[in-house]
Amino acid sequence: SNSDIKGNPFLEEKFQKGNISFPNGKIYTAFIRLDVANQKFEIKKDLNSKPSSIEIDNSVSVTINQDNFKNRSFELGNNKTIGILKECLITEKYELFYYPQKIIEMPNNNGISAPPTGYTKTPQPEWKDNSSFIIFHDAKTYQLPTSHKKMIELRLFDEKLYKKYRKANKLNLKKEESLKELVSYFNSLHP
Repeated sequence: SNSDIKGNPFLEEKFQKGNISFPNGKIYTAFIRLDVANQKFEIKKDLNSKPSSIEIDNSVSVTINQDNFKNRSFELGNNKTIGILKECLITEKYELFYYPQKIIEMPNNNGISAPPTGYTKTPQPEWKDNSSFIIFHDAKTYQLPTSHKKMIELRLFDEKLYKKYRKANKLNLKKEESLKELVSYFNSLHP
């Protein structure tokens, strides 16, 4: 059961006010949180009610705290993936999304010496963040690495311009704001 796992499978554990927008124009307001592990949203009418779990298809969008989430299918490597993505920046040439993911990891036991009684506590598995940023460009999906060297190897951006941009700006590949500025810059260049 999930209760034996340290941490939680949610993007944010607290329910927050949000909207679910349907293609027919109907908007449903609720308290919502994203269950990253199961790729579902949990919703409550009010904070005291029991949560119910909903799956969304790609026609529905969910807004939590001004963040827009969409269910998208995309290719990563050679695998077709369906995931709930948070919209970061949509420009003419690039679409930047955050792909929240969590995995269960066993803590490694290196260096823990057993107490003299010989009793050792079983290590507890925990939820670990495995999220990444994704850019859709020219009908391709690019999962962004956190190292500049690997970023250049993606060949998403021109290498010379990328290096120049990186020198001139504090580019942090782990930070959304930083990536938004990068994408805006490359979007503003002429083809």
